[in-house]
Amino acid sequence: MSTTTADILAGITRLIDALDELLKTQTVEALVDLVRQLGIGEAVKSALQALTGVLDLITSWIAKLEQVAAIPRLLENLEPAFEGMHQLADSSGEELRQMGMEPLAPLADASRAALALLEKLRAGATAILQGFLPEESLKQLRASVTDITATLKTLGERLVQAPAKPVSPTPGKAALAAGGAT
Repeated sequence: MSTTTADILAGITRLIDALDELLKTQTVEALVDLVRQLGIGEAVKSALQALTGVLDLITSWIAKLEQVAAIPRLLENLEPAFEGMHQLADSSGEELRQMGMEPLAPLADASRAALALLEKLRAGATAILQGFLPEESLKQLRASVTDITATLKTLGERLVQAPAKPVSPTPGKAALAAGGAT
């Protein structure tokens, strides 16, 4: 079984989504509280900011890849704009000469050649880009990277908030912890 680019991008997207979900768990909440209580929130926030900077850069790269991946769709959408060229190309230069439109004869041949070239470019771009840069997979990956970046930024902000007050133990629990009985 061969692995496609879409498979790879889908796997990376699932990994990022899983990491994002992990960062939203109560375990991470407890770690945030611990970091705040230890007073090291600024240092951890700086590390998270560096990571979000890298993720922002990756998001911009993915957006550029999405633009390239959209080329086949763009070329397909341009097809109606070439309708007039198709009509002109359907006539041969010789037919136009016979109809008394000799000045248009070279245009007919040129438009036929141009349309053939455009069709080859469109077919090649579609085959290559849709196979290697699946537009929908890139869109999902960008959304996942954007989501985890937002989560990390939120965590970073919470790391530097005032620490949560520790829960004071009840008298019975304090006595048990000290080795005494209640």
